[in-house]
Amino acid sequence: MPWAKFSDTSATHPVVLAPAAFTNWEPPRWTQTDLVNICAGIFQRLTTQSAGYLTDYVVTAGVMASTAGDNWQHWTTLMVRAGYLTPTTVAGEPAWLLVDDPEHLAHIRLKDEIAWERQRRKDNGDPALIIPVRLRDGDACRYCGVIVNWRDRKGGRGGTYDHRTPGQPAAGPDDLRVACQSCNGARSNHPDADHRRPPRPAPVTPFYGTETAALLAKHGITVQVTAARPGHQPDYAPTRPRPGHQPDHAPAGDPATSRTTPTTATPPPAGHRARATTGAPRDPATRRTTRTTTRPGPRPDHAPRDPATSGHPRQVRKTQDQQRGSADPADHRHTGSGSPGRGGTGREPTTPTPTNPRRRRRARRGRPQPPPHPQQPGDHHA
Repeated sequence: MPWAKFSDTSATHPVVLAPAAFTNWEPPRWTQTDLVNICAGIFQRLTTQSAGYLTDYVVTAGVMASTAGDNWQHWTTLMVRAGYLTPTTVAGEPAWLLVDDPEHLAHIRLKDEIAWERQRRKDNGDPALIIPVRLRDGDACRYCGVIVNWRDRKGGRGGTYDHRTPGQPAAGPDDLRVACQSCNGARSNHPDADHRRPPRPAPVTPFYGTETAALLAKHGITVQVTAARPGHQPDYAPTRPRPGHQPDHAPAGDPATSRTTPTTATPPPAGHRARATTGAPRDPATRRTTRTTTRPGPRPDHAPRDPATSGHPRQVRKTQDQQRGSADPADHRHTGSGSPGRGGTGREPTTPTPTNPRRRRRARRGRPQPPPHPQQPGDHHA
């Protein structure tokens, strides 16, 4: 497919910026910025037209005149001076070559590249070529041996057909090989491709996947799909037994009764808290062992725990505090020393007034009470 690619740095390329330094240029109405932009626009149009018509960077006088306009001779001279164009001849007529800098400016696919791509596509779709190749090579790459994926078009393991002679069309099935994308890209069109990636001989027993088998079946060739990849260990290979594990296919017991003799387990030591599993006969039909699990009771060889010395540290401190003192706050007051206690008034305790249990008020401290009024003689109550 024809295409032209412009680099991300093409706007600041030295060739593009060169007209900015030109002086005394006609017509005088153009500034240096105008010269830079006009030359860059003409170059872009010439590059696109050369890529579309497969002229391989060649620009004729007619193309230049139709692109640059009436003053195309002046713009051609300016672009030659800047480095856009190089004078040449085509069939005795004046022509120019566009600058070729694919990394920093622009790149155009050549005519030979497009023709070779079309030839490869034609060979890869010819059943007279690919059917014998797939039957001979299978799905393994002839260079690295990897199993290719024919549905993958971009990955390195995608399936392709490599031409034995790079750049030349295939004359028969012997000129094609099954190859992965990585090996085919590494060989490319280099003349020493066989030294870069030497081919392997055709496999004696090819690997056929489902897609290859279906493709061959459409053309009247029946092959068997390979069950496993080359070098892959089959699924029925014996596995390594675990240490101490007795395989189910070799029971040890009385052949007359077809029962397995239960093995006597070693009793756990005293104080062992693991689950006790009793031996039970193995049923040969289900190959399962019935297990009876019981929880051990209290350990008889240990003394009962002391709540003051065992348990959680917070529980231990709480128990010790309870042993050192009483929980009644009245016991902490010393009556003999005349301490007022929590009341703080020095009076005898009276009957407490019932309060709301949800709200406890702080006791008043030492507010003196007025003395009782003395009773006068003759005072009496009715």
